[in-house]
Amino acid sequence: MRFKTQTQSVLTDVTRDGKTHQIPKPVTKLVPMAPRNWDVIGLRTAGAVVLALTAVAIVWSTISIGDLLQGGPGYAAAALFDAAWITCIILEILARYDREKRTWARVLGIILVVITAGAIFWHGWKAEDIALAVVGAMVSVIAKVLWVAVLKHVDRDLSDEDAAWLEAETSKATLVLARAQVQRQVARAEGMVLGELLAIEHQHRQTAEALGMTRAEFQELRVRALGAAEAAPLAALQEAGKPTEPTVGTAPTEFSVTRAEEGTDGQNTGTEIPQVTAPAVPALALVKPIPLDLGKAPADLGKPQPAAVVPAATTVAQPGAGLARTAARAEGKPSGNTPPATIAEAVRQAVAAGLIDADAIAAEVMTAMPDANRYSVRREITRQRPAIEAVRAAQDETAGTGQYL
Repeated sequence: MRFKTQTQSVLTDVTRDGKTHQIPKPVTKLVPMAPRNWDVIGLRTAGAVVLALTAVAIVWSTISIGDLLQGGPGYAAAALFDAAWITCIILEILARYDREKRTWARVLGIILVVITAGAIFWHGWKAEDIALAVVGAMVSVIAKVLWVAVLKHVDRDLSDEDAAWLEAETSKATLVLARAQVQRQVARAEGMVLGELLAIEHQHRQTAEALGMTRAEFQELRVRALGAAEAAPLAALQEAGKPTEPTVGTAPTEFSVTRAEEGTDGQNTGTEIPQVTAPAVPALALVKPIPLDLGKAPADLGKPQPAAVVPAATTVAQPGAGLARTAARAEGKPSGNTPPATIAEAVRQAVAAGLIDADAIAAEVMTAMPDANRYSVRREITRQRPAIEAVRAAQDETAGTGQYL
């Protein structure tokens, strides 16, 4: 057993004038040493010698082949020969547990060394020096042979059963890695598709606002103008979302997006976030037209109806019944409780009934249409603000004229 002396710092108590402090104090002790591993030492020594001889071979082959290629850039090209077979040595070390990969890298390295030796031999033959040609070519060959001998001690041969088991484990790990990469690509593609569909939805909302229409009116106009839908892009996207080889008894996975409420410009409010579920309705349903019965002719979609100027005496209206009576008068029918067909029509009827305050109009519309979206009602009131201001001005003018009379 061999020992070595080792010095360590140990905290010790030192008392002076009644005060104690811990002071680091060097302590020397003998520590047993592990026996020398001469196998590892010998392998490291052999590797160092072979590395030194490989450096000599690289310099010699670079000078010889570079001179054969007329110097200059030829020296850079000459370095390619030795770099090629040295790369094969690195691949052999990495494949020390895989017999097939290791054999393939070793055979390729031998072929590259033969090509390098042939170029060096050609340089000596061209210089008409047979000794230079033969001995110079043997430098790279000897370096390669030494590497083969060293790698024989590095190789780890496995039995057929152990090699098959290791290959199965490697295949399983590779499958997990490949699936993760493919799933990442699929997620990226699905995100791009959903982004495009949401962009289309947002563009449709902006177009509807520019035309002075609600989202439902614009959708109905698209259905009437284009038919069922744009068949070619829709069919292409639906086919792109289906698996190429569906498994028997397993439904293909589809995705859907929870749309924001109307009036939010495609943005979610509060704590709600877009949810992706599977399986569910395809995300293409965002742009799939749904026929709606708005009670209007196609030519009247999106056209604002002028609000009638009413005298000041009609300013006060009964909640809930004003919209129904106004609608009945506009259609030439007796008064009833038939609700308006759209939010835009309900707002126009409320203004025609004499309501000019935004809160009062919203309350009247919600009374007549309890299922209406309050955000859509507010947006429609904002869109019809010019007509409301016109009614307000007419009422003020009528009130002023009555004072002078």
